Amino acid sequence: MSKIACFVEKYNFSDPREEAALQNFKCAAEKAGNEFSFLFRENISDIPKYNAVFIRATTDPLFTSYIVSKTAWELGLKVVDDPESITICANKIHQYALFEKYDVPRIPTVFLSKDELRHKRILEVFRELGKPVVIKAPYTSFSRYVEKVACETSFRDVSKRFFKKSDMLAVQKFTPTAFDWRVGVLNNEVLYVCKYMIPKGKWKHGAKLRGKPTVVWGRTVALKKDEVPQRLKEVALKACSVVGKGLYGVDLKEVDGDYVVVEVNDNPSIYAGYEDARDKDVYSKIISYLSD
Repeated sequence: MSKIACFVEKYNFSDPREEAALQNFKCAAEKAGNEFSFLFRENISDIPKYNAVFIRATTDPLFTSYIVSKTAWELGLKVVDDPESITICANKIHQYALFEKYDVPRIPTVFLSKDELRHKRILEVFRELGKPVVIKAPYTSFSRYVEKVACETSFRDVSKRFFKKSDMLAVQKFTPTAFDWRVGVLNNEVLYVCKYMIPKGKWKHGAKLRGKPTVVWGRTVALKKDEVPQRLKEVALKACSVVGKGLYGVDLKEVDGDYVVVEVNDNPSIYAGYEDARDKDVYSKIISYLSD
């Protein structure tokens, strides 16, 4: 029997789909003979009482979730997400550099420093990547700090705003598709595969309505992992291999019959009826990994 702590914040229970998934994890753990308890920030001093920690709150090196991860890791507990995975996935510049180093198929990307925000360099980027381009701040989640620009003026405006968060930005080739592939991976094994559909008239899975703070999300279409192209899974697994052996959600685009990685995310979304719709064993497999 293993004692598993699931670190959450109160907002994790605000969406019934996420709350149902959390209860599915609890049921899977208890069915296998383990203890499964929700751990909140006011109880993090209890971490040494557990054998494993499963983090479901948003991860970031500046958030409480990272302190929980680091503490559990240093105590020798099995932890998902581990602190190294959080660090790599939180910094897209570092992640893209690893993709380049290990030749992971990826969307064409160039890095831009504050000192390079000049007319000549912007024209070079447009010549290399075409127009429009997508600008990303390194520390992004849920499609925030990711914007599309098509001219030098908007390139400068967005870059200056993002440079308030970072000294370096990633600029990527705009690759329009009807959906992004999402491949869920744990310990070098594919758990589930989905299509994250792009809302009509938008260019990314989560897009704001014009002039409003509301984010519109596209549909999630789950597929049986055994019925999707082997090449898709191979590229996803290669991308994860340069990050670690934890739980990841890999975003990919299908381009000219092949697949390129957009990014690898730690702490991937798992909502009841969505990512788990075709592969119901996602819960038991994650619990098994934590309790081994």
